[in-house]
Amino acid sequence: MPENSLRDRLRHATAEPLPLPGSGRTWARWSALLELGADDLALAKVVEPHHDAHAVLVDLDGPWDADGTWAVWAAEPPFAVTRATRDEDGWVLEGVKAFCSGADLVDRALVTALDEGTSRLFAISFEVGSLPPVLDAPGWVGPGMAAAGTRTVDLHGRRAQAVGEPGDYVDRPGFWHGAMGVAACWLGGARAVAAPLERAGRLDDHGLAHRGQVRVALHQAETVLRDAARRVDADPVAPAEHLAHCVRATVADCVDTVVRHVGRALGPGPLAFDEAHARRVADLEVFVRQHHAERDLARLGSLDAP
Repeated sequence: MPENSLRDRLRHATAEPLPLPGSGRTWARWSALLELGADDLALAKVVEPHHDAHAVLVDLDGPWDADGTWAVWAAEPPFAVTRATRDEDGWVLEGVKAFCSGADLVDRALVTALDEGTSRLFAISFEVGSLPPVLDAPGWVGPGMAAAGTRTVDLHGRRAQAVGEPGDYVDRPGFWHGAMGVAACWLGGARAVAAPLERAGRLDDHGLAHRGQVRVALHQAETVLRDAARRVDADPVAPAEHLAHCVRATVADCVDTVVRHVGRALGPGPLAFDEAHARRVADLEVFVRQHHAERDLARLGSLDAP
């Protein structure tokens, strides 16, 4: 997809705010993200953070600007460290930030940076396309999520505004509400990957069994996500990490089931000759890796049962 086309679609998809988590309309929010994922996962990858930024800034009384298009860049790999220091004019960032999806598409971002060794959230603004890339950083070479324009960017000397106190970004139920919103995008992607199997005619018994397994997985994942939305609306300030890990693991398992059974039912044809399907599968398999598999399951196992 041409970058300017994605930018236009991003602006259209962020023109109106989605209902906030816990507002009584959480499922409306997540179902909108689900539909985005079903339509185009690369688009969902850059739209969802804009709406998440809105929720974060409402939670933390930050500088929301509805005229801007927002990203959330919170990955903190050891090879890309961002630090924040204060001077007489306020906060300034130093370092680089990796995994910045939509870096050439947005003009606002929430970024995490170390404030005396503790992660803290900051808001930055810039002209679209003006953030300098880190030229010696690894380039994105895989086909999955290539359209999302993920970059490593240089933030040296970038003026920033602190949002909340150190740790506030992750120490709130809304962090986990946002994590479940991402899972809604995954589920939409899984639904789209399943579509060729639903359209397939003259399936034998083995093909029908694969279709049945896909339907079960999609139904289970949507049921869990809908129930989570109901729980969030019933008690928006309740701790939500346990719930979020359960939801994300369920949807991630659904994604694995759908990709596996669609491939086994239809063979290599769709992956080889259907460009849109091949792109959806590649995008989905990259996007769902935001679920950290056994690491997240171990974290879930360590939590007190609700």
